[in-house]
Amino acid sequence: MNARVLLLVLVAAPMGASGCKGFDTNLQDTQVDYLATARQNFEKGQAAMEDESFNEAIKFFEYVKNKFPYSRYAVLADLAIADSHFLQEEWLESADAYRLFVRFHPRHEKIAYATFRIALSYYNETHAEFLEDWSIPYAQDVFDALSPFPPDEERDQTAVKDAIKAFDEYLERFPDDENVPTAKALRIEARSGLAAHDLYAADFYEKRNKYRGAMWRYLRVADEYSDTPLAAAALLSAGAIAEEELTELGLAKKLYRRILVEHQDAPQVTTATTRLTALDQKIERQKRDGTFQQELVEPWDPRGPGPWKPLR
Repeated sequence: MNARVLLLVLVAAPMGASGCKGFDTNLQDTQVDYLATARQNFEKGQAAMEDESFNEAIKFFEYVKNKFPYSRYAVLADLAIADSHFLQEEWLESADAYRLFVRFHPRHEKIAYATFRIALSYYNETHAEFLEDWSIPYAQDVFDALSPFPPDEERDQTAVKDAIKAFDEYLERFPDDENVPTAKALRIEARSGLAAHDLYAADFYEKRNKYRGAMWRYLRVADEYSDTPLAAAALLSAGAIAEEELTELGLAKKLYRRILVEHQDAPQVTTATTRLTALDQKIERQKRDGTFQQELVEPWDPRGPGPWKPLR
């Protein structure tokens, strides 16, 4: 199942909720009639949550926590409050609530579920629109496909980084949990969001003809986010700059070869293979007529000089 489709399922039906009723807006003004026992109030809260009356549900759950703090339903109420925030798409509130549950109930049977929901809450907070189809050849096409993607200077990456950190914690602690496949897929999507964020810097430099700076930034994406689908597109863009703008054919060959070696299943393999064949022919012609020049095998790094090695 597509990760984004599965995510919608997780949002829509974690507790059996149904329908499309609007969310309540004012918790303080919500009036409920409390019952005699912890169980009765907890079940009333569950019924309210299934009916998407989330403020009523939270009222009942908080009453259980405060009135019956030593009841087993008080622990379940903690988790249900977090679920209520999650269902209302109050992502930061749900992340905090799940984190409190994990902190105060570390041995509870729902600890893996709550830890996963922390990461999922941060992930949803990012509001990132990730690509459905990663067959686009060049990094520039990523920007067109992601449009309207917020500009680099306007986009806060805190939630994305928090999501990746939370997914890492969940995957380390619960490698056999049922939600691990979803967590792995969403982690890659979150890292793809960071990669796309960095590609804006490369695009900025490329559009201003600052080709070495752009190439270095494309390679940063390829190196730091090699597990994402954007890595191959970044390598192809870096290779195109080396070949077409800098006329460093040996370096271009190296970058295209990286696609074949590191991303064998990427759609960019076809383009890289075609370009490699054409480059081999061009280099052979230059060698025959004596115009081929030794060159650096690495792009200029704006952080400092070499040391560089000549192309062999």
